[in-house]
Amino acid sequence: MAPSPVRRAILIAALLLAPLSLAAPQAVAASAGSTGSAGSSAGDRLAGAHDPDWMRRLPDDASLASLSVPGTHDTMTAGASIVSQTQDASLPSQLDAGVRALDIRTRHFRDAFSIHHGPEYLHANFTDVVREVADFLRVNPTETVLMRLKSEDTEAENTRSYQDTLNWYLHDNPDTRDLLREHLWTPPAGYDGSIPTLGQTRGRIVILQDFSATTAYGPKWGGNRMDIQDDYVLSGLADVPRKWDEARAQFERAGVGSPSTLYVNHLSATGVPDPGAIVSGALPVTIADGALGVTGMNARAVDYLAGADGRTGVVMTDFPTAALVAEIIAHNDFR
Repeated sequence: MAPSPVRRAILIAALLLAPLSLAAPQAVAASAGSTGSAGSSAGDRLAGAHDPDWMRRLPDDASLASLSVPGTHDTMTAGASIVSQTQDASLPSQLDAGVRALDIRTRHFRDAFSIHHGPEYLHANFTDVVREVADFLRVNPTETVLMRLKSEDTEAENTRSYQDTLNWYLHDNPDTRDLLREHLWTPPAGYDGSIPTLGQTRGRIVILQDFSATTAYGPKWGGNRMDIQDDYVLSGLADVPRKWDEARAQFERAGVGSPSTLYVNHLSATGVPDPGAIVSGALPVTIADGALGVTGMNARAVDYLAGADGRTGVVMTDFPTAALVAEIIAHNDFR
């Protein structure tokens, strides 16, 4: 039986890792102590980043749409396979560093939510995510965590709908119901999809709803209150400058756009599952860090933001550095 495109991509990427590490040491500079995936050292890029309560400095009446928020794309992928890994820090480490926007992708399987990146199970479940975020918010009640909650991969072996299972976590599951009652923002009656304020959501998770439901659980991902840049498919590393042009244009739109619109800007991208793109070195880690003489997305963003004014909106990143997280937070200027 021929291997699937994803399996072929994993094999090709594994073969490429050794020469890439020689040709582009900046992309895999800390491979010692690695989790074994993508040649990236666990947590090293966020080393020294510690800003667990930066939102306390912001006014209660500030709309979440008006903020500059560091986020992580496919938040739970630390330790995943080389083609799926987009993070090298755990969820608690990300939150402690200042990350406030999460990308949580759930496969509805056997009436529960397992955490996936596409078909790959990430050895975590929704209960784990709820516990870790609730633990953080309990200690840091001034903070708000935006959570894109996405239905991922193929549903299987269920006796109820995705929405019914989410409601079970909210109201019936003894491991999560009390935590979510205390730490989940609930839209008011007659909710029109607008983005709430920081004062309304401190100490709580705000769901960005990326699944079908008859009830609103929060602002709709991709709805008319959001403006999203997510051009994530690259033909190779040489395509990074084009991707950066898209991201820079979104930064510019966020800086001058409607204060009631939540701008989301993905710095993340990949060449997977195109074998040709992978052969060129287009993996999440090399696109983020840079390789083969190509400056990575994260360094480009740090340089750009250091000379720019205005809000960034939510910036979804792969393998964010301490410098990038700090630069995004610094754009919250409410003096």
